[in-house]
Amino acid sequence: MANIPLRDLGSVGVITDVAPFNLPPNAFSRANNVRFSNGEVSRSPIFRTIQQHAIASAEGALEEFDTAPHHVFALQSSGGYDALFYVDFNYEVFEGTTSRGDMNSTIGSYSPFTSTQLADVAYINRNERVPIHRTPSATNFTDLPNWTANWRCNSIRAYGDFLLALNMTEGSNSYPNRVRFSDIALANSVPASWDATDATKSAGFNDLVEMTTPIIDGATLGNSFLIYSTDQVWRMDFVGGQFIFQFRKLFSDVGVINQNCIVEVEGRHYVFGENDIYATDGNSHQSIAENRVKDYIFSSLTNSKKNRCFVVTNKDLEEIYFCYPSGDDMVNITDTDGCNRAAVYNYKYNTWSFMDLPNVFSGCLANVNSVDTYATIGTPTYADVGGTYHSQEAGFDRHLIMAGVGDYDNSLRYHGLYGVDLMDQGTLTQSRYTSVNAPVKLERIGIDLDEAQVELTGYKVINKITPQILTPNSDKEFKFTFGAANIPASAPSYGAAQTLNISTDYKLDSRASGRYLSYKLDETTTIKDFAFSGFDLDVAITGRR
Repeated sequence: MANIPLRDLGSVGVITDVAPFNLPPNAFSRANNVRFSNGEVSRSPIFRTIQQHAIASAEGALEEFDTAPHHVFALQSSGGYDALFYVDFNYEVFEGTTSRGDMNSTIGSYSPFTSTQLADVAYINRNERVPIHRTPSATNFTDLPNWTANWRCNSIRAYGDFLLALNMTEGSNSYPNRVRFSDIALANSVPASWDATDATKSAGFNDLVEMTTPIIDGATLGNSFLIYSTDQVWRMDFVGGQFIFQFRKLFSDVGVINQNCIVEVEGRHYVFGENDIYATDGNSHQSIAENRVKDYIFSSLTNSKKNRCFVVTNKDLEEIYFCYPSGDDMVNITDTDGCNRAAVYNYKYNTWSFMDLPNVFSGCLANVNSVDTYATIGTPTYADVGGTYHSQEAGFDRHLIMAGVGDYDNSLRYHGLYGVDLMDQGTLTQSRYTSVNAPVKLERIGIDLDEAQVELTGYKVINKITPQILTPNSDKEFKFTFGAANIPASAPSYGAAQTLNISTDYKLDSRASGRYLSYKLDETTTIKDFAFSGFDLDVAITGRR
């Protein structure tokens, strides 16, 4: 017999693009709705209801599509709760349940929104109409003043004291590589001019004529602004004087897949590209998905809906969510119009995992009022309500908020805004969105034990496993399933699932046998936080077969 200690199970994460028998023993072949950090495998966050609107039927879902949030953003406050807005498909802006401006704009097919904040003014844009804005003294959003009425842009962003409009259409003329910049914006005010011919103003434009594909989007990086097409990245720097800005090409082999697919974290952009996911510091770029999850992501991404893709950061958990519509073999919410999958990258521990999404289109960071009383909280169960009395005093912590659209066929009977929060150890007091009960999937196949100097021809028999796993939940049960295969190309044959109650049990017995061992971990029917850090594997090597 041999005792094989497997520890630090959260240090590698999931690797889908490498043959399982070539993985280190603490890596995983499949991982869904779990996260990897601090040497542990734990449950991914769940969704709590910030705001919700029920749909009565499949027909009702279509009739009420105009109330479904397709873009969410926060006008951040320095000393109170953020103003949280969402925009529906037909371009009506809501703050809570109150309309803040109906643009009466419909389009035949989905097109993404962009939004930004500059000098305490909020801006929203979609490429079929004039951008809109709201100043601090205003109640509603209205058309952006000092903007030419027949101009359109694909993205609107803030950089320094300027507002930038990217990929312009000006009247009947298209300028897909034009960067137009406003006059300097003053506090609480919109830019006074976009007129490049006015020598008394700082407004102007630059055409990136060497850029062979249209500008998709851009984002600040430190003191610079990076401009992305599908296959190029350019850098824009404020230099002042006559030219105001300087432009130069950085890369001609990477770009971005869609608007809202760039986030800045710790001095780097993390970018969802056309064919890769990568990070750049503005000087060089490096894939963070190559030979790990890249092939799995892009082979399952629904290319006809790639304009739904977006990227958001969960700073509480030090994770980045690369969100996209997927048809992969782990997805539980299928054939959605929006994003049903997040590839989750932990930038602190350099690990990947995957997470189910409930047909979402957008996300942002915002603080929300999570203080509830017996009178306001309604009638959820204790198990579904998050936070503690102490967490209600935290007040203004920012959380990841996502905008989800009802999907009757997938039992998503609500449109709404949802807070991403841990199940048992979170800080939001709102109830869990119970329609999203996507289970944990944690599987490792192809364990050949060559790290323990066991020959590949050696026939292994699992006698028992002694796990190290904890949960704060009152349900202490977990299900383990063991299996094996005799040749690398074969799918493992699994036995019956066994239940481990960590309050009373310390081991599970098994007779799974073969040259390549496998195991799976599942929750019970209870959604719960847990920490799975390692186990001892008691294996008998019975010789060559």
